[in-house]
Amino acid sequence: MGIVLRYLAREHATADAAEYITWYTFARDHGIAGLAEAFTNYTPFYSYLLLITARFDGLGQPLSLVKMISAIFELGCAIVVARMVWRVTGVPLRTSLAFCAVWLAPTVLFNGAMWGQADSIWTFFALISVAIFMRDRNGVLPFAVACSVKAQGVFLGPFVLGMILRRKIHVAWLAAIPAVYAILAIPVLVAGRSLVSVLGIYLGQANTFHHLTMNAANIWVFAGGTPYAVGVAAGLVLAAASGLALSIFIAQSRRTGPEFILLVACVSLILMPYLLPKMHDRYFYGFELAAIALACLNLRYLPFAVIAQIWRVILPRIRERDRHGSVAGGALQHLSGVLPRA
Repeated sequence: MGIVLRYLAREHATADAAEYITWYTFARDHGIAGLAEAFTNYTPFYSYLLLITARFDGLGQPLSLVKMISAIFELGCAIVVARMVWRVTGVPLRTSLAFCAVWLAPTVLFNGAMWGQADSIWTFFALISVAIFMRDRNGVLPFAVACSVKAQGVFLGPFVLGMILRRKIHVAWLAAIPAVYAILAIPVLVAGRSLVSVLGIYLGQANTFHHLTMNAANIWVFAGGTPYAVGVAAGLVLAAASGLALSIFIAQSRRTGPEFILLVACVSLILMPYLLPKMHDRYFYGFELAAIALACLNLRYLPFAVIAQIWRVILPRIRERDRHGSVAGGALQHLSGVLPRA
């Protein structure tokens, strides 16, 4: 069913689709030599994925192939969540439900199959980090990869800092974050891209929009009259203070067990985009998937997972109408009988 839904949505295009196709075309036409240019506004990791995908040019339309990148990591997210549930419960039915719930979640289908966004990539590595910590092991490295893929990986930061303090892991492990970013950037640097360009990617992304909220359902929805500069500064301070408080709570809490670890990871993944300014609606993606895993471990958390997905069904109406000006193709009509129409 998941494959069918993704196939039906393969040609559904938003206004962003033209940009994705431009990136893909550049990667296809220039090959490895193209790494010397900043042909996307994402980190080098995504450029590598585009180069690999371009090797399959001709097997599908460019947009379909770009969406395939997201689909692969969506499958990875479903597998990681299923593994979380299996290791804790050992119940095949719950494990199967966890896999299916992630693979078929509205959050996942809209983000990748419909919009062609790549939030499944950083979320995949963030979930691996949480899964490793749930096994009483050091999950800093996959967290560092998540941060090196997209800046949203930092949403898990308070959780990771709390686990470092809780497990008495040496704080030097935090150096893995810039180190992994630097290692992943080696191919583009060797190809000739400037160091300034590579290091300035996230700063450039932060300056793309100048609104306190980009359709995200967070506290900045109620601060429409706040000056932009004031709101950004206040939001960063508020998020940093709240994140530090969460880290201290995790470090000092006497609760143990994988369910508690996953719970505080969920809190971190929702707290940061809820408090930070300049957030897109899709930045809650990590929480929405982690909440499914939590609900499969303990049904008392099911309402949170369900509400998150219901909101994800409603929000695309606003997103496609107000932000993207969607160019709906035949896939949307096919999909409308299965998913709420976007």
